[in-house]
Amino acid sequence: MNIKIITLTTLSFILILSGYQTFHSLSSTSLMSDISDSSSLSLEEINKNSSEKNAVNNTGMKQWPTEIQGIINTLSEQYSDQIHLIHIQAKLIIIRAPIMNNLPIPSNDNLTAVLSSAFPNYENSILDVWARMDDYENWLLVQNRTLMELNGLSRNSLLWQKRNELFPKTASDIWSEEQDNYEAAQFNLHSEIDILDSSDDVSISEKIQRLESSFQQANGVFSSSFNQQRNINKNTIASVLFGLASVQKELQQLDHEHRQLEINSVRRELGYDEKSILKMSEIDEKRQRRWSNGHAYMKSRDQLLANNENLPEDQLDELRSQFFGNSASTIAKEEANGFYRFQRPRYYGRN
Repeated sequence: MNIKIITLTTLSFILILSGYQTFHSLSSTSLMSDISDSSSLSLEEINKNSSEKNAVNNTGMKQWPTEIQGIINTLSEQYSDQIHLIHIQAKLIIIRAPIMNNLPIPSNDNLTAVLSSAFPNYENSILDVWARMDDYENWLLVQNRTLMELNGLSRNSLLWQKRNELFPKTASDIWSEEQDNYEAAQFNLHSEIDILDSSDDVSISEKIQRLESSFQQANGVFSSSFNQQRNINKNTIASVLFGLASVQKELQQLDHEHRQLEINSVRRELGYDEKSILKMSEIDEKRQRRWSNGHAYMKSRDQLLANNENLPEDQLDELRSQFFGNSASTIAKEEANGFYRFQRPRYYGRN
């Protein structure tokens, strides 16, 4: 199992590995709340903003949908007097994704236009800063394993070396001591997960306790550093737990009936109520039937191809229809793109 993939996807909702979405003086909740408020104005306020924008549009500037214009207005009001500061430009990267999700194609060109509307003459500087923040994120992803294996002092030194490389004069303004503590907590959590991944001699119950403890410690650092409270989601812990190679190895050794009992017991220990456990066990049964059917299909497919390497596509279509019915066309499209869903790893309790 690639533990890095799990920690970069499942955990991202609790701990942001990239480490750039929370900076010095940044309260992302406050910022997004400000922007959200701008798109939920009263009808009178929206009409007022639209009228003001239309007056500007008559001079030739681009007209935006009400939601986007509300964001532009809020950004301009909140940050126009500080936008010349690099760390403020870096802070605003958090609004890039929600803006682009609401922009028509070409979204990159329209994003530039939005920034130009909010901060005239600073759009290129902002985009350059965001590109360097993306470079930092990508570097963290590539160096994840190396950083996990370093002690705190060495890791911190390497992080600052990269930050100063990307932002020679402003790195200290962008990253604070709290951010360093936050990133250290992330790496410690990832290290514990990595250990548990290969700990065949540790019981599942102990793995649950250690995961919960590690999550709580990391969450405590987040809450104290950024003055925000976040609840540890048992779904996240369950997803990480069932993604551990050591847990899967134990579950694979059980027959279907005892494996389901063990999965139910794990979920009970994680804090799920009996109604939820029953519902999830029903989902597990559907998954089991789907995987069994898929494996039977792949076996039949391999046998057909072994007997005839140039097998006509219509015979494969017939086979797919036999196993997947109305979903056969979807399977065919996936295979045409080189994706075979039933060759993916099977994680009991997760997929």
